[in-house]
Amino acid sequence: MNDNKLSMSVKGKADRYGAAECVVRFLLAFFAAFARVFGDVSPFAAALTAASGTGATCIFTLLGAAIGYMLGPSFMSGLKYISISLIIAAAGNIFKTAPIRERVWFMPAMASAMCIFVGIVFAFDAGFTGQAMLHLIMDAGFCGAGAYFYSLALSPWNGRLNFEYSSESGHTTGVLLLIGTMLLTLSNIHIAGEISVGRIAAGFVVMMFSYKGGAGTGCAAGGAIGVVMDAHAGGGLFFSAVYCLSGFASGVMSKHRRVVSVLAYIVTNGVLCAAFSSTAVPLYETLVASVAFMAIPNSIMSRFGSLIYTKKSGLGADKSREYVCDRIEQASLAFHDLYETVKSAAGAENEDGDIACVFDRAAASTCLNCENTTKCWFRNYETTKNALNDAAPKMMEQGKLHFSDLPDFFSENCLHYPEFIGAINSEVQALMYRRQYRSRLRNNQAAAFNQYADMSSILGELSNEIFETGGGEPFLENRLHKYFLSIGLQTSAAVFRDKGGRLHIELNGGAGTIVKDADWLDKLSAVVGMRLCTAQKPDRGETIYLLEAEPLAAAVGISCVKKKTGELSGDKGAYFKTDEGVLYVILSDGMGSGSAAAKYSSDAVRILERFLRSGVAAETAVRMLNDLMLLKNEDDIGTATVDLICIDLFTGETLMYKYGAAPSYIVKDSKVRRIPSTSLAAGLGTAPENYPDKIKLKLSEGCIAVMVSDGVISGDDKWLCELLAKAENPVQLSKQILNAASEQTHIEDDMTAYVIHITQRK
Repeated sequence: MNDNKLSMSVKGKADRYGAAECVVRFLLAFFAAFARVFGDVSPFAAALTAASGTGATCIFTLLGAAIGYMLGPSFMSGLKYISISLIIAAAGNIFKTAPIRERVWFMPAMASAMCIFVGIVFAFDAGFTGQAMLHLIMDAGFCGAGAYFYSLALSPWNGRLNFEYSSESGHTTGVLLLIGTMLLTLSNIHIAGEISVGRIAAGFVVMMFSYKGGAGTGCAAGGAIGVVMDAHAGGGLFFSAVYCLSGFASGVMSKHRRVVSVLAYIVTNGVLCAAFSSTAVPLYETLVASVAFMAIPNSIMSRFGSLIYTKKSGLGADKSREYVCDRIEQASLAFHDLYETVKSAAGAENEDGDIACVFDRAAASTCLNCENTTKCWFRNYETTKNALNDAAPKMMEQGKLHFSDLPDFFSENCLHYPEFIGAINSEVQALMYRRQYRSRLRNNQAAAFNQYADMSSILGELSNEIFETGGGEPFLENRLHKYFLSIGLQTSAAVFRDKGGRLHIELNGGAGTIVKDADWLDKLSAVVGMRLCTAQKPDRGETIYLLEAEPLAAAVGISCVKKKTGELSGDKGAYFKTDEGVLYVILSDGMGSGSAAAKYSSDAVRILERFLRSGVAAETAVRMLNDLMLLKNEDDIGTATVDLICIDLFTGETLMYKYGAAPSYIVKDSKVRRIPSTSLAAGLGTAPENYPDKIKLKLSEGCIAVMVSDGVISGDDKWLCELLAKAENPVQLSKQILNAASEQTHIEDDMTAYVIHITQRK
């Protein structure tokens, strides 16, 4: 019921707009038929017919042109232009289904051709005189140009003459030409025999341009309109000078209240009329135009102001730099986490690890007060040293020294033999611990050094981004500013592109009013000429963030099952999309089970997500994660597998990184590609020995990427490949995978499946 009411409401609104358009086009064509230049040249209504399209609008425009031409001062001239209009309308409807009909140049070219085709008959009748040929050329030129610019001025239609879309210079020119055409017509109408309605309207237009555009715009508009009025009056430059100087004076005062700008116009106009005119008629016309100008509501004034808005804010460049600074700040937070993690792992080794120290320290603790010290360690030093050195290899192999490992003379002469052997074994054990510590310390140092290299890489990337970011888009900012002025909003727009060329828009002020329109996003997309989407940003009051919409979309399906005997799942994952239009999907499987495994995988996902969101390159981020896992697990060997997929939703370019992860799968047209991992889990080694697996591919519409944890595949994965090849419903695929895996493994481990389905954005 509600849908039917909505449909009827929309249809009724469209019907009202269609009827209003037909009436407006009829009146425009009717009045344009009376506009003449150079005596008897009047192709303007015919040009409007060419710009009217097909169907009802064409019929009403043609009807208005025909009636206007029939009521004109010259029957033969009217007959010529009626014939031209009829042939143009017929040609437009004949070619309405042809692809060439959509070309912007087709109807203007057709209008010029029809003017020549019909006009040459009248030129022949006039004897092909110079004046006749000049009229023929002017008819063709004015008709073709008018058809092009009138079509820009009158489209797109939303129930009224549109100033919202006047950001294009062609549209602005079209509107001005249409206004000029109407002024030519109105110049033929007089009040009390002398006061010209056209000149009143001309003064009104000059005031509008002066007030909204300033001194330069007012002077230019006054000069252009003055030339038209002088041409209609039969020569001279009186109106050109009056309108030009009056517009300049009014524009100078345009920064003040409207009444001040109007008074400046009236005073200047009055002085010039008193000095150069013998009649007060021009001053009367100015006073009438001033009253009309003061009566215009501010809402209409704002719409007209968008037509001549030329300000360039430059906010996009500033916001572009803020954008990069925000990225650097996010990276600094990630580095802070890194610093807090590794600072406790730093240390220095103060103990000597040489084997000779083992015997020296043992002797210092047992032989120092022995009565045989001089005999053993001075007179027979070489014999004692050789005996101990000969026993050292076997001692290190066994991890301890046995009584039988030393010669008999040693045990016979040593008064504290058991104590000496015990001291040596204590020192051997300490030596083993020191060597293990030194090995771990070297790994930690290598990991730390790798971090410094990665930091350098990240800072280099951010530095390059500052120079490679596309910068501001002042042209699009102007288009948005004009649009907002046309609907009476003082909304500022900052537009820029990131290093990948994606458009970013930030709107400040009036956000609540903008989003009240159900079609606000579609309208803004039409203004900038590309599809837009909203962006998720921190709440900053009435600020709207928009992004260029990606051509591809991704649906992510997730299913997970905890192992039967476990309290917590050791599998963790996350997925998110960045402002650059890249989708990241992370899956990690912690070593072991329960809370320890959950901690390892949670840490891996959290740290990796932080780096990726801050703009760190994916390859750098996974290497840093590996080093970080090695550093933070100083007291144990806790590790986690890492599976990362990065999909550019603008191009489909995809990168996969794996640290000891289970195989992933790409499905396209029922063909399955298996992508295994050969690297160790994160935290089991440092580069270059343990680099992540890197796979580059391209995903297109209809492709499916599947990531699973180790628990899904207990051995042969042939069953999974067969399931993926037959998959028909990507939405339910993750559940189907785990259901099938449960039958294979009986849920002996945590199981997680991620399914990413690529589609075309609708």
